Amino acid sequence: MTIRELPFDLYVQILEQLTPLTGSDESIIVLISCLKTSTLLRAAASVSRLWEPHYRARYTICDPTKEQSRKRSTGGDWRLMYFERRRIDLETLQILFKIVMERGDGRLERAREVNTMFSFDAWNVLENAANCPLPVTFREPGVPDRRPVPPHAVPLRFWAQMLLGAIARSDAVYTWGKLISNDTPQSLELSFACMSSFFVYPPMKVLSQLEELATLCKIYFIEHQIPLDPAEFTSDSGKLRLVCSSICDFLWSCGFEAADGERFHMLQNRFPHLFLTTHQATIPISLVYIFVCIARKMGVTASPTDFPSRVLAVVSSPHPDVLEFFVDVFGSRTQAILTLHDDIPRFLIQAGIHTNTILPWISSASSTSMLLRASRNVLASVNNFPAGAAAPEVELHTAIYASLTINAIFMNDRRYLLNIMKHINRFLLDLLPVLVDSLTPLLHPYLQEQLTTHCNAIMEDEKEAATTSHPRSALTREVKFFVGMVFKHAAHGYVGYVYGWDPSCAADEDWIREMGVDLLSRGRHQPFYHALDQSGSLRYVAEDNIRATCLEPAHVHRIFTDAPRAGMYFEDLTQVDGRARFLLSPELNAAYPDDEAFGDRWLRQGED
Repeated sequence: MTIRELPFDLYVQILEQLTPLTGSDESIIVLISCLKTSTLLRAAASVSRLWEPHYRARYTICDPTKEQSRKRSTGGDWRLMYFERRRIDLETLQILFKIVMERGDGRLERAREVNTMFSFDAWNVLENAANCPLPVTFREPGVPDRRPVPPHAVPLRFWAQMLLGAIARSDAVYTWGKLISNDTPQSLELSFACMSSFFVYPPMKVLSQLEELATLCKIYFIEHQIPLDPAEFTSDSGKLRLVCSSICDFLWSCGFEAADGERFHMLQNRFPHLFLTTHQATIPISLVYIFVCIARKMGVTASPTDFPSRVLAVVSSPHPDVLEFFVDVFGSRTQAILTLHDDIPRFLIQAGIHTNTILPWISSASSTSMLLRASRNVLASVNNFPAGAAAPEVELHTAIYASLTINAIFMNDRRYLLNIMKHINRFLLDLLPVLVDSLTPLLHPYLQEQLTTHCNAIMEDEKEAATTSHPRSALTREVKFFVGMVFKHAAHGYVGYVYGWDPSCAADEDWIREMGVDLLSRGRHQPFYHALDQSGSLRYVAEDNIRATCLEPAHVHRIFTDAPRAGMYFEDLTQVDGRARFLLSPELNAAYPDDEAFGDRWLRQGED
């Protein structure tokens, strides 16, 4: 039977009805299937505009330079651009699976490879991998997920997240480095947004949120009949002040406000992705950043000032008859507009500053000075946590890492560099793309040498670790427990997860003395276990202090939120009669080849 073909335009109209999907290939499979059929249907499925919505739905993040190059090389054909991004996806996933399966310095080189070749072009596929389905054990009850669980799903998610972090932080360091030679007022918006990159939040998302706020602000102005034409309000002092005070009113109407009391010291209101969303009660520098970004989009010439008591915004006009003034966004519920003659001297006196030295405090501040001030705010927050409101440990280390990096770039102080190295094991894939490739070239030569030496030492440690194995033998028969065991500390009561062991205490003498190891019944001459506690802190525990336990369902569902590093070591969890053990990742199986079977026997037969 001969099937009569439909007209070309009708095929195109039918294919236009395919829904763009971010988490599924169903619509794309239909388009690709059409490419393999008749000449007419293939031609219809090749129409560029059919692919554009699917491209935009799937690829929300890209490397801007690479995207422009892609458009030129494909002539702007969305189908060809889609195929090119899919090629990048597949190559990225191949590298990711190798990182999951191997140990040692090879994975560090692979992280550099992804960052160098693809950068943000790899973002969406890695983001999908970082959110792939978990084994049923770890899922929230009542939240169905019918997607198939990929092999090694837990470590896959962990290493995908680590790769995302390396890409975002490498870009942040590169962006900040450009400020050294080209710190312009226009650089503030992006450079400040990059603080969120350390939390694996791409800066383009922050910029998009600011753009949305500016759009909403214009709507607010129309509703309240406030001038929108810069030609009108920049030439009139009264109207310019009205515009600036109205931007403050708009921010307050959106929920942005001055943080008070304990909220002032919360770590979360220091980073754009948080103070733009969940922590809108925030500090002066954050409010001024939002104000300045919106004001500039509205046609106002505004900049932050590095004022001593709290950051203000300075507003000027191209018209000589309109004097510049200052905006106290933080205190705008009381008084938004401040003048140089009437208000600034009073503020300086309150801050203990002599008014003879007024100029440095009222001048437009550079992006560099704002980043340094923001980094000091973060470090101050770390030391002034409100009681009972401490940030999760992973957020704490991330915030400190961001602040140390800013100071290392602009202050060239060895102390900041040394402290970065204390944190880098938590961000292992950053070693080459962030520290070696992006940070090192920005430093003074003597600091470059020190950082290179530290990074080479870590590379050697990783290389050695890849060749190290801990089989159970006559020499280790006294090791009673195993990698993957869930335990409760006999003295301190915390719950931990074992990820390594030593036949006897391998710590240095200072630690042994400080921790009172020799006061234990078996002292230092007993097995010691490397462990993560439920908050993600690293522990080194004597066998005398280990007691078998199991996990409450609520704790099981939060394992990889509270202790993300657990995803590097474990894949699943089995609990029987008050005892529990994790199934090991490929990395731990290679390092402790007998512990999976040992732990399985222990679980079935009991502790003895």
